[in-house]
Amino acid sequence: SWSLLSEYAYITEFTSRAGEQVLLNDRYTDPLIIQKHREKKERETEMRSRGERFFNTRETNQRNQNIRLDQLFGPENGSKKVPRKAVILQGDSGSGKSVTAQKIVLDWASGELYAGFFDVVFHLRCKELNGLSGEMSLLDLLDCSLTPNEIGQILKDIPQRILFIIDGFDELMLSGTKESLPPKPDIISHSQAIVCSLLKGRMMRESFLLAIVCSLLKGRMMRESFLLVTTRSTAVDKLENVLKKPQCFVEIMGFSEKGVSEYFRKFFEDEEFSSQVYEQVKIHEMLYTACFIPVICWIICTIFKRKGKDGVVTSELTTTTSIFVDFVLTLLKHHSSLNQHDELNLLKDLGQLAESGTTKRQVLFSRNNLPKAISDLSNIPFLCTFHQQERIYLKEMFGFLHLSFQEFFTALFYMLTVKAEAKIKVKELLESAGNGRRNEHLLPVIRFLFGLSNKKVNRLIPGEHPKSTSTVIRAQLEKWISKVIEKNIMDRFYMSDFILHCLYELQDREILKKVMKLWERSGINIHWSLKGVDCQVVMYCLQYSSRIMSMEVKSNAKDLKMLHPVLCRCTTLSKEDNIEKRPMFLCLSDESVQKILKTLSGQTSVGNIRLVVRSISNANVDLTMNFLVKEKMGRRFRKNTEFDVNVDALLSFLSCVPGLTEVDIQAEYLTDIWTSKILSYLQVNPKISHIKCPELDEHMDSLLLFLHSVPGLKEVKVWLNNLIESWAAGLFTLFLSCSSLPHLQ
Repeated sequence: SWSLLSEYAYITEFTSRAGEQVLLNDRYTDPLIIQKHREKKERETEMRSRGERFFNTRETNQRNQNIRLDQLFGPENGSKKVPRKAVILQGDSGSGKSVTAQKIVLDWASGELYAGFFDVVFHLRCKELNGLSGEMSLLDLLDCSLTPNEIGQILKDIPQRILFIIDGFDELMLSGTKESLPPKPDIISHSQAIVCSLLKGRMMRESFLLAIVCSLLKGRMMRESFLLVTTRSTAVDKLENVLKKPQCFVEIMGFSEKGVSEYFRKFFEDEEFSSQVYEQVKIHEMLYTACFIPVICWIICTIFKRKGKDGVVTSELTTTTSIFVDFVLTLLKHHSSLNQHDELNLLKDLGQLAESGTTKRQVLFSRNNLPKAISDLSNIPFLCTFHQQERIYLKEMFGFLHLSFQEFFTALFYMLTVKAEAKIKVKELLESAGNGRRNEHLLPVIRFLFGLSNKKVNRLIPGEHPKSTSTVIRAQLEKWISKVIEKNIMDRFYMSDFILHCLYELQDREILKKVMKLWERSGINIHWSLKGVDCQVVMYCLQYSSRIMSMEVKSNAKDLKMLHPVLCRCTTLSKEDNIEKRPMFLCLSDESVQKILKTLSGQTSVGNIRLVVRSISNANVDLTMNFLVKEKMGRRFRKNTEFDVNVDALLSFLSCVPGLTEVDIQAEYLTDIWTSKILSYLQVNPKISHIKCPELDEHMDSLLLFLHSVPGLKEVKVWLNNLIESWAAGLFTLFLSCSSLPHLQ
């Protein structure tokens, strides 16, 4: 075990150069491992979900189903059950199977896992086994610091305390199971004799390598030992045929939402840096969803780490499409044995499958749906498979890792198609998208098309077609997006967020300038929220806009500060927020109020201003008062607060606002003292013609008493959350007793 500690303590990353290694424990994050077969409906729901909803859906579906590494070989469903001799650890490509296998060996060697349960752990990597040839025996495969005689003695003496980890069964070049097994050995007295017989017999042909592995899996060798076999779902059927019983099936599903956050924290070490990157990625819903795959997390973190801490804010985020391209190329290089020509054909076949599913809104496929060229599923790292129980049969189903990858491969299919055919397909796609609401499911495909038309990204795609086809598609996309803005054919709800993202993915300054000028001339509002689009995307797209007619924003003070250069060019700026759900730390401090009012002072004209502050203080009252007087504003005033309210400061402030005619107050609660002070304020400020305060409906008696005292009352509008009988009677009495009141609303 001591020799394993040094060997397994480090991992080599995909981009590591000679001598560059990382401590496994500095990177390893517990994956989500479940002990059940997911049903079709559950899979479909997860595959169609995005962002936080995706992670929440998985957490809900897998509640009480996830297990820890130390539970893999425990008795199933109670202590009376027989311990599991063979465990299948299934997972999609890049989900962390191999790293988890290495972690098991490291923790066992350090005494943290399976202490007292396993005396020896042997780790066999199938990718390495494929390269072996010539004479060999089981002893040769079990390469460790012990001598062959010592290993042989251990295999004979304590087989029941040995764990074999066979990592990457899907990568084992296994043509057939029956042919790979050697002739059944003679049984002498007990199973150990079988082991001795096989150990002594040297294997003269390369195929005997597979015979050893398959005999080990089947239990023809070392029947009493334990097995942990990792594999992709596409090879589970083949594994079941050769794996001894009893078997246990568990699935590694990558990271949970908590796991994603923890991985980012471990990768960067710097808490502030980690938090900045995580929050920026989280805004990009499509990218954040893909982070359940550990390889995606590694790609994102590696890119940001090279930028450095300052790059998170100052430089542009690598596009979502480029991350997906990096992921595909990484899997092809490290999880596939195909040559470049076959890889290109594979991408085309996957794209064809993806397109057929996208047009039909289908995310799961039967074997009949698969293109004939896709025959060797073990060489396809982008598909997953499972068995669906239907009546008394098992139906084999296939799907992409997530709907986002299906959408990506659909767009990639157009890029890999010859120009003439691609032009027709893209034209049909853009026409089908309509106004965005009718065929909303096509918008991510269009967005990926913009990203694949990015010249830097396009150069990464293998083959000759993408280079020429992208020029045709880029022209189609430019014409289409100009038409969308000019004719305003897309729903306003979708248009701004979607177009800004598309332009950002394209990263073409000339097209960006043309589109933004057209947007300016059209006079259509730019409407976006930080839930759907990142500040970096907005800053990039609006940098060439000299004049922004109207922009509606949903964001916080921190983001507004970042957007300062853009906001100064807005003719009309509207900022909306859900006050009721706003946490206190997102409300404005006195310093933030000062910065915002200073920015607004530079505008040619300012309409309504809505500021959400932590509390009414003398400092922010003075700031707001000076601004209103200077800008000659103040006919209407609206106060929103959920926290500490200094009502005296508020009313003192309102009394100093010249020409104030309307007050709108929203508070979490309203006490009798506050009600009395507000009504007294109205008595000494007759110019106030409108006051709106929903909380006053809890103090109706005080309100009615005040209204009776107002001479010459001409109009009353009352908004009530609930109208009870006594309040209705009081309002009716007011109407009858006040001769100057023509109507009551």
